[in-house]
Amino acid sequence: MRDITSNKKPSFSRKDIPEELPEEAKKLYEKHASKIAAKKPTAKSSVRRFAGSQIPITTVHVPKQMVPEKQSKKEPAIAMEKRPLFAVIPKKTEKAKKIKKTKTFKPAMLLGTKETKIAMALSAVVLVVAGIAAFIFLPSANIALNIQTAPLLVDQKLSIATNAAAVPNAVPGTVFSQQVQIQGGSPVTTTQTIGTKAKGTVRIFNKTFDTQKIKAQSRLATKDGAIFYMQSPAIIPASSGSSVSSATVEVEAADAGDQGNLTPQRLDFAALDGSAKAVVYGQVETAFTGGSGQQVKVVADSDLDAAHEAAKAQAKAQVEQAAKAQLQSGWSLMEESWDIKLDSFAPAQKTGDKAENIVFTATATARVFAYQESALNSVLQSALASNLPPNTTLFPGPISFTKSVDSVDWDKGVANVTARVTHSTIPNVSLDTLKDKLVGRSKDDATTYLQNLPGAQTVDLKLWPFWVQSIPSIQQRINIQVNPTR
Repeated sequence: MRDITSNKKPSFSRKDIPEELPEEAKKLYEKHASKIAAKKPTAKSSVRRFAGSQIPITTVHVPKQMVPEKQSKKEPAIAMEKRPLFAVIPKKTEKAKKIKKTKTFKPAMLLGTKETKIAMALSAVVLVVAGIAAFIFLPSANIALNIQTAPLLVDQKLSIATNAAAVPNAVPGTVFSQQVQIQGGSPVTTTQTIGTKAKGTVRIFNKTFDTQKIKAQSRLATKDGAIFYMQSPAIIPASSGSSVSSATVEVEAADAGDQGNLTPQRLDFAALDGSAKAVVYGQVETAFTGGSGQQVKVVADSDLDAAHEAAKAQAKAQVEQAAKAQLQSGWSLMEESWDIKLDSFAPAQKTGDKAENIVFTATATARVFAYQESALNSVLQSALASNLPPNTTLFPGPISFTKSVDSVDWDKGVANVTARVTHSTIPNVSLDTLKDKLVGRSKDDATTYLQNLPGAQTVDLKLWPFWVQSIPSIQQRINIQVNPTR
């Protein structure tokens, strides 16, 4: 509400400025108040009224609860001004500038002199402790010691039994047996030449001083191995003086074919030794002709024997596949114990037949022993340990052995076997004791000590890092690798 009553001595001060006005309104308030105070009232009127046209006004928002609903009857109603005093209406075209908030700079916390000294002391302690730890735990020694090994050979007799409890020191075993039907074939390798045989005459020379009586069917051979048979006996007189006696005989090639056609050349008796061949021999003077023929494959007894073996191999393959499928883990078949018998064998070809292959059907029974690997290795390890020379030990590593079957009782399920075990021995050196002996020694001293060990050949010792000059005092930092040399 606006008060329009006059004031004789208007006075304005900064404390009369409403605190809630904007800063620009406050400045305008002070400026206008100073102007009113400077003017004096005229004679016509002692009271100076404020002209509304000269005073900037603005709208003042009055809370609703503070405006009385009904005016008092005694006081006349005064029109409410819609424009309060001393307000500045901002121009619409001007935009209020945004006040940017400036970031306050917070200086880093600085350590004082005492704190700096403490921090430096702690850093120095950490460095010293780290250096001591590195000096103690970082050094290491790697030693490669080559020791000469000696071979150890042991022949150990043992038994493999299906009932190991009934046989002393027997290795647990089992038997696989199966009868199988077989159908297969085997190639024929024997060849013959079907045709005519070459024939001719050969002059036999005798350079000895004795009469040579040569029987019929005696064999003469070329340098390539072609055989010719004398068709009749011959008597060659002894040589006398500078003359060499001789006789002419008829010969025939052993096989048909053109390989019997010979050109003039020398023939030697196949039954004579080297010195006799030099003084009694034959000579082809007229070329042999008439040999011709074709080479074909003909079944021989050797081919039938090969077919038997092929049938056995086929039976073994079938039974072996079935046995391995039934084997428990850690068990192996004893290959030396295979027993295969042909119950029946029926080849489609016979001896003398011309054929490329022998086709057969057969019935076979195959059986084999199986043994527990760990039990066998334990027996062989014990055999090696009991045959060790004094002051030696077995070289670490797997052992090697071969087996041979001495006898088999399939009914009782017992196989007597001889195992030949080969391994290597080295001088009995304890690595822990050796490390104790090396601790604190210099590199040269440790190398000399190792080279003087029994069986030592070469020593390669490396220290790390570069400043280390002696073997570390911690055994875990010493690594010794023993290598065998034969």
